[in-house]
Amino acid sequence: MPTLVVGPNWVGDMIMAHSLITYIKSKRASDPLHVLAPSWSLDVARRMAEVDQVVELPFGHGELHLKRRWQFARQLKYSKYHRAFVLPNSWKSALIPWMAGIPRRIGWRGEYRYKLLTDHRLLYPERFPRMVDRYLALAFPANLALSANQLPEAPEYPVLTVDEVRQNELLSGFSLDRSRLIALCPGAEFGPAKQWPLERYALTAERLAAQGHQVMLMGSEKDREDTDTIMKSITPKHREAVVNLAGQTTLLDAIDLIGAAQGVVTNDSGLMHVAAATRRPLVALFGPSSPDHTPPLSDNASIVTHSIPCHPCFERTCPLHHQACLSEVTVETVMDALEMRMRAIV
Repeated sequence: MPTLVVGPNWVGDMIMAHSLITYIKSKRASDPLHVLAPSWSLDVARRMAEVDQVVELPFGHGELHLKRRWQFARQLKYSKYHRAFVLPNSWKSALIPWMAGIPRRIGWRGEYRYKLLTDHRLLYPERFPRMVDRYLALAFPANLALSANQLPEAPEYPVLTVDEVRQNELLSGFSLDRSRLIALCPGAEFGPAKQWPLERYALTAERLAAQGHQVMLMGSEKDREDTDTIMKSITPKHREAVVNLAGQTTLLDAIDLIGAAQGVVTNDSGLMHVAAATRRPLVALFGPSSPDHTPPLSDNASIVTHSIPCHPCFERTCPLHHQACLSEVTVETVMDALEMRMRAIV
């Protein structure tokens, strides 16, 4: 009998949901597992080996469209799902499984949606500090998952598959050398407080180029202004070793390119989770967010931050206007962490 997972809206959260998806599939391998999510996070699910089918949610962020949701839910009903795991906490995310008449609808309580769920759990954040544990807990009866340390099984680390044919096409098309390739990901969707200063990324790119590495700057079109700033800050003699790919790749392309890198430096972002799930040596820079909540799920990742009393504040911009949790992190600290991680896989 098929299972539906209503996936998160954010790339990083979708990757962390893979631990739940892996567990579900391991227990009922012959049952189809489908993932429903918006287009911007759905591509991640396409690279999860356990997902049999992806279903695109045809509504923009914040759109209600009750009539269209009802029509969409009626179409889902033909798939005869016997249960749905609703991972976002919004009321809207629980509405379609309810409209589709899926008998079991499991999720954390939120936004007054307890009547839309047949199995709703009250979340105590201090018991489940990590997002990955919150997702996995939904696979177990509530009385067996009262806290993260009581989960019957620990979550497996997410793994994203790489399309090797497409990867080689991208490497060739962008004239990239896998043997010396380093990815720098300076963007952060959450806000500027999450970003390590751009001049530090520029200096890091220069140091790496001087060591003989090739550097690719990764990000979406929204990050293009920042990556252009980084490129302008790099001295001409090292600039030819740096390739600015921001806005030039799809999410699937980014997965394949990051999967080819010998090392990755990134802020706390969706691409951080991509690097972790493709098992790349990783340095993850955490500013106002907390690695206790959304850490990179990998044995080959180093978390770097500057510990100060106000950390973590979870603000989009620094309330104290110093951003010391990141601005005090030196290039030397990041380079040392990256070299250590890269040596670990040699």
